[in-house]
Amino acid sequence: MSSPRSPAPGETGDLFERVRPERSGEVERPAPAVPALPRPYSVGELTRALRNAIEPRFRDVWVAGEVANLRKQASGHVYFSLKDDEAVLSAVLWASQARRLAFELAEGQEVLARGFVEIYPPHGKYQLIAQEVEPRGAGALALLLQQVKERLQADGLLDPSRKRALPFLPRRIGVATSPTGAALRDFLRVLHGRFPSLPVLIAPCRVQGEGAAATVSSAVRALCRAGVDLVVVTRGGGSQEELAPFNDERLARTLAACPVPVVSAVGHEVDVSIADLVADVRAATPTHAAQLVAPVRDELLAALSAQRARLDRAVSAAVGRRRHELRAFRAQLQDPAYLVSKGRHRVEDLLHRAAEAVRSPVRRRRAALDAERVRLMRREPRARLRSLRARAEAAARRLGAWQAATFRREGIRLERLAARLEPANVAKLLSRGFALVLRGARLVTKSAAVEPGEPVRVALGEGWLDARVLSRDQGADPLPGRGQPAGRPEGPASSGSPVDPPRRPG
Repeated sequence: MSSPRSPAPGETGDLFERVRPERSGEVERPAPAVPALPRPYSVGELTRALRNAIEPRFRDVWVAGEVANLRKQASGHVYFSLKDDEAVLSAVLWASQARRLAFELAEGQEVLARGFVEIYPPHGKYQLIAQEVEPRGAGALALLLQQVKERLQADGLLDPSRKRALPFLPRRIGVATSPTGAALRDFLRVLHGRFPSLPVLIAPCRVQGEGAAATVSSAVRALCRAGVDLVVVTRGGGSQEELAPFNDERLARTLAACPVPVVSAVGHEVDVSIADLVADVRAATPTHAAQLVAPVRDELLAALSAQRARLDRAVSAAVGRRRHELRAFRAQLQDPAYLVSKGRHRVEDLLHRAAEAVRSPVRRRRAALDAERVRLMRREPRARLRSLRARAEAAARRLGAWQAATFRREGIRLERLAARLEPANVAKLLSRGFALVLRGARLVTKSAAVEPGEPVRVALGEGWLDARVLSRDQGADPLPGRGQPAGRPEGPASSGSPVDPPRRPG
């Protein structure tokens, strides 16, 4: 874009219109001068200037944020955004770096991205070119391990069916560990204590720090090329960061591809790494690994001696049995009559079996014919009629016996019930001279239940009486006169004049 040029002296007529007077006598006044404009940037110039000012300053930065707008291209490139509460930053992870990620990017993850800021002129925007991406937060390590486990599980490397058994007595054991660590000393001490002459080939490697996983993988491959019967990968206990190389996916795949069985003895019993899951056998400690890979030589020698003694006894017993059979055969061959007698017995047995084979079908057919005859006789109408008549008579006899027994049993039961109800028959009690005293609708059983002068009804053996209480006895004796205190009975009048009995209604 061309910038406007400032006018030269004497060339103002090209830029300003001169004002001409309309009437004579007026003074001609020039228009005010316009200030010169600054030279503007082109879009490309400004973009290049910003890029030159910003990109060198942010060549290596770490950015923390939440993954958003994640897009994975078929070419392998990964486009995403990093955002927080204040801003959003576009980012890209090229395919070469994306393939080296130890975990799977997902929407909403908190990550740390390392890279450089780039301004892309065709789109007029800036973005972060990520070189490394790591998960962020307390669950970052757990997320890495979980995704590594999922990939190994998908490839079948964690399948228990692929685990191989350890050789009973390896000819040579390969150990991949640090040559100066306590784990190697403990392993060799226990191993040679159990089997002193067992050869061990040690492949030195680093077991912690950056690049340790690669050195362990190289040591394992070197042991496999050396022709050992099994490989032991071991180190002592430590923090999660120190044990991190044994969670490396490439090391796990190296252990899985090992042509001989692998024993993983990493850390203490509570430490479980990816190498422990992929290995054929996991040992809790280096000492435990030595106990797993080698038997106790003295125990093997004792067991071998016991087996040799058992073999000697078994051979002696077998030889004795064969000698006895040989003597028996020799005795048989010395007496031809015994052989003839044995052959005769066998011929007689064969003749008996042949005759039995001929007579047996005849007996079976005869038995079947007899069974059919019996079935036919049972289905004859007169026989069935006699059978049904006999069944009906038997049923009638059983029914008569049941009725007689039932009636007799129920009669006895009714007599017993009548005898039990006899003492409770109120009518018989009243006919013998007893009476019932009623106060309203309630039975009077105590003298204290009524007051003198109160009307009562007396039920007799025949009929009833309405009466009024003249006096009552306070004692517990039910017979009149007995138990009465020395004073006069309690009553409504002290003169002792009789009270008129109540009239009988009706």
